[in-house]
Amino acid sequence: MSRTVYDCIIIGGGASGLFAASMLVKLTSGKAKILIIDGNDRCGKKLALTGSGRCNLSNKNALADKYYTDAPELLDGCLKAFGSEDAVSFFENELGIVTVCDNGLYYPSTYRAQTVIDSFKFFLDESGVEMKLGSRCTKISLNNGIYEAALKDGSVCKARNLIVSAGGSAYPSTGSDGTVGLLLKGLVDSSDIVDFRPALTSLTSKMQGMKALAGIRCKGKVDLSDGSKTIDSSEGEIIFSKEGGISGICVMDISGAAVKLLDKGVKPVVTVNLTGRSEEDVMKMIETRHNRFAGRNVSSALSGMMPRVLCEFVCKTAGIDPAASIGDLGDKEISVLAKSLCAMKIPVDGFGGNDKAQVSSGGIRLSAMNQNMQYRNRKGLYITGEALDVDGRCGGFNLQWAWSSAAAAAKGVAADV
Repeated sequence: MSRTVYDCIIIGGGASGLFAASMLVKLTSGKAKILIIDGNDRCGKKLALTGSGRCNLSNKNALADKYYTDAPELLDGCLKAFGSEDAVSFFENELGIVTVCDNGLYYPSTYRAQTVIDSFKFFLDESGVEMKLGSRCTKISLNNGIYEAALKDGSVCKARNLIVSAGGSAYPSTGSDGTVGLLLKGLVDSSDIVDFRPALTSLTSKMQGMKALAGIRCKGKVDLSDGSKTIDSSEGEIIFSKEGGISGICVMDISGAAVKLLDKGVKPVVTVNLTGRSEEDVMKMIETRHNRFAGRNVSSALSGMMPRVLCEFVCKTAGIDPAASIGDLGDKEISVLAKSLCAMKIPVDGFGGNDKAQVSSGGIRLSAMNQNMQYRNRKGLYITGEALDVDGRCGGFNLQWAWSSAAAAAKGVAADV
């Protein structure tokens, strides 16, 4: 057992853990003795995958309404205390990362996640922060006010404060294996642990003909319903997947809510506008082609609006023969076709697993934390990032939560150093 007692041990060398360590260095002017423990042989392994490797650092509109949680007011306070501008300022002024804002989304100017990881590593190395990589933590205990982290190799590390930034269950190949609840067993109430589930993932359907659409992309809108009311909505790119379902940013935005419905035994329905236009506008577009290209079949006449295979699929779901002449369609058929293009109903029966999810829902309930992300009635125990039951939409929101929650925890620890 190590005789060193650190001011703070951070479990997890991902986005939130690296930021917590960096912020703690700044707040204590480098005086805090910090140790980061991570099971991977290098830090930031999952961070390297974010934004398809481009690392969408944050979003100008990172507000509480972009997230799912059981404590929206606490989340709102945390985001206001350390928001996107604060995060960008820290990256620029402390880590030396030049950032750019692209349609409200912040990136490193290199558009490379490795730039961010390297900058963290350089800063922490120069600040004397210790790292134990390739060292998985197997158990955490509290003895006489000191936290003890037992590692797989049999060694034990001790600290007065502990920040758990061990992530959720998404991308298990990066070490996010969803074991936070087991690590914190005995330190947190079991009622405060929410099972991890995939969020920001694809949705699957057994709707006939869907697999033939694999690879087709379009921009539009999706509405998630429980069969009686709309639960969530989003707009953006829609991608038809080879598994026979839909993906894309807007689909991932609503996927977390869809997973929760499926877990309750409710079969969700996604209503898809494949055009990104109003039904009235689409009807006029069809009528124009009906008049100009009367001799063409329906799929050929509409091929300038969408891929023919997608047109044929929509026609079949609407009960219209795609091989029929568009000039033979009556007003009622044109109306039905327009409605199908703007409100196609896709029954959802499943979703992509943890290996396909960008983030996960679940973890320790946010309502069990104080404003510094310290667990209630447990002095010195802090939890951040995806280890908390907070998940946001696509577009830098989840990384902003990693930064905001880490900054809050660092502030709490700094007060005890």
